[in-house]
Amino acid sequence: MLCCLAAPQLLRAQGCMLVPVPLAQRTAQAALVVEARVASQQPERAPNGHLVTRHVLEVYKVFRGQLPAGPLSVLTPGGFLGEQGEVVSGSLALQTGQQGIFFLEADPNLPGERRAYAGPQGFIEYNLATLMASEPFGRYASIGGALYGALAAQTGVSYRNVVPNAGLAAATQRRAARTAAGPLGIAAPTISSFSPSVVTAGTSTTTTTSTTGVLTISGSGFGTTQGTGFVQFANADDGGATYTQPLANDYLSWSDSQIQVRVPSYSAAGHPAGTGAFQVALDNSGSLIATSPTPLTVTYALLNVVNAGNTYRVHLISPDGSGGYSLQYAASFPAAAKAPFELAIASWRNQTAMNRTAATPASPPADITKANSVSVVRFAGSAELPAGVLGVTNSYYSGCSVNSGPLNWQVTETDYAYAPVPYPGYTWNFTAQTPSNTEFDFQSIALHELGHGEQLTHIISPNAVMHYAIANGQLKRALDMSIDVAAGNNVIGYSVGTTAAERCNNPAFMASPQPLPVVLMAFAARYQPGQGTRLSWATATEAGSLAFVVESQDDPTAGTWQEVARVAAAGSSPTPRQYASLDARPLAGTRYYRLRQMDLDGRVAYSPVAAVTAATMLAAYPNPAARLVRLSGPLATDAAAHVRLLDATGRCVASATGPVGQAAFDLPLAGVPAGLYIVEWDGGAGRGYLRLVVE
Repeated sequence: MLCCLAAPQLLRAQGCMLVPVPLAQRTAQAALVVEARVASQQPERAPNGHLVTRHVLEVYKVFRGQLPAGPLSVLTPGGFLGEQGEVVSGSLALQTGQQGIFFLEADPNLPGERRAYAGPQGFIEYNLATLMASEPFGRYASIGGALYGALAAQTGVSYRNVVPNAGLAAATQRRAARTAAGPLGIAAPTISSFSPSVVTAGTSTTTTTSTTGVLTISGSGFGTTQGTGFVQFANADDGGATYTQPLANDYLSWSDSQIQVRVPSYSAAGHPAGTGAFQVALDNSGSLIATSPTPLTVTYALLNVVNAGNTYRVHLISPDGSGGYSLQYAASFPAAAKAPFELAIASWRNQTAMNRTAATPASPPADITKANSVSVVRFAGSAELPAGVLGVTNSYYSGCSVNSGPLNWQVTETDYAYAPVPYPGYTWNFTAQTPSNTEFDFQSIALHELGHGEQLTHIISPNAVMHYAIANGQLKRALDMSIDVAAGNNVIGYSVGTTAAERCNNPAFMASPQPLPVVLMAFAARYQPGQGTRLSWATATEAGSLAFVVESQDDPTAGTWQEVARVAAAGSSPTPRQYASLDARPLAGTRYYRLRQMDLDGRVAYSPVAAVTAATMLAAYPNPAARLVRLSGPLATDAAAHVRLLDATGRCVASATGPVGQAAFDLPLAGVPAGLYIVEWDGGAGRGYLRLVVE
């Protein structure tokens, strides 16, 4: 057995395409680390044209760096100023009164200003009821013990006191008194039932009459008035690890036996409610709390505009004058990313009639993210995207009122920006093939961000594209019909039904009149020595499809494609379908494949091109395997292949060394439990990784 080395790390991207940035990195890279409270906040227009929100901080402790002579403030992306608004997915949202640890750096886009290092991971929020702290990827059992100790371990020194933290001190004393006193003669509330058990978030707002997103909670001991009581839902941005509370205007009624509250897509802390148990609390002591007897299911959540304490649904309009939104590729957007991005666009268009097109104009747009009436798709550097952020969607809004009535809000533009390198040591997978464990799948990430552009926000549902998390090596290219598609259709239906006044006399959004018959999710080619090239593809839906033709060529400059196989299509299918074919010809060098999709009405469409190379392909046969698997892969001259089998935690469960100069050999699987594993192959020409299912 070989010594098992470190496997590629599982980097689950969550909270809108964030990957974890270690506490050590945040502490070392942030110029200033402080404990502080948000004393006030104010939206403003930054010199670069973006709307931002300025948060003035009241500082209690300094863990690293020097405080400025004047007031300390931090800017967060987005905000609403008058009848203009901007929301940036994956950005830090703060509320007045919140306190915790801030990791601050100079804002490279706005000289003289500060932003949170690593975006949402630049703030560790305090829960004064429980005296615990949380961040997107971490929890601390105590503020004074676990969190302070973790920070001291990174800085090597204790903190410096600036002024006493009266709020934290009072919360500590209050909790100690409650613990010492025991029962205080006040009965904790009880939740006996709630209705409905399945809801949507953001569909009922302070400016609509819809009740589809209203939850009725029945029980006892809630109190005759709300007072300091509140309801809190599972936080969809972190999978329910923490709770999030509705806005004040979301409470419709409160009595001792019944509460009616809107299920929010934008909470007091900026997070959407997600599936999970919810709670009713009488105050913020952390002791008088009732938990729902069963989980509440939040099917989907729609983005809402929040202005002056009120929540609004938003309308899609037609800035391009053709019934939708035209996106333009900037010069920074690589050619390899266009095919997967357009497949993501097609998925939303074909299943929800979301009118979006993307193109490279003769004169590419300015390579910036800005409210300039041009929806741009681009790659952005670290100056714009904080550490740990894979991609963001900027949604720009405009509001108007009719006869001094409520404001109506429209999406005027959406920009999409992605990190050129998703994470140090990891790359993008732009191909139709399954990503390796050191890759993030670009089509999956683009599909999620385009969902934000369609005004959807996070949920907790692993099968859905708008699920809050995705991991390296994971594919998520299929929209869930009952979740993602239902949410998109809700937004489209709401937008199509607007009056001219409601859309401020902007051109009307129109549902796509003729969606493409087939939604292709993936097309992959994999060479298996002794077997040939296995072609596989999957469709999300089909309508009027006739056949799929597999074509190949060995010389990409020749311009001619050879038909390899023809597979009958489903004709009509509302659910995902899988297809496969085999090209048994031996392979020497590189061969290119594409899929020609033929419709009953004579229309033809082509998939992105997939390439296979015999000399560099890592393969396992059979897969799934039992007892024995044949492995083959790249091998340097006169070298031996070293193979390790890694489980989901990265632990090595089996390893072997092949004969010198032999690029294929058998790996026994006796004693290996059934499950999903990663094969690591090192043949002297670099490491490769392959997923293997053991039965």
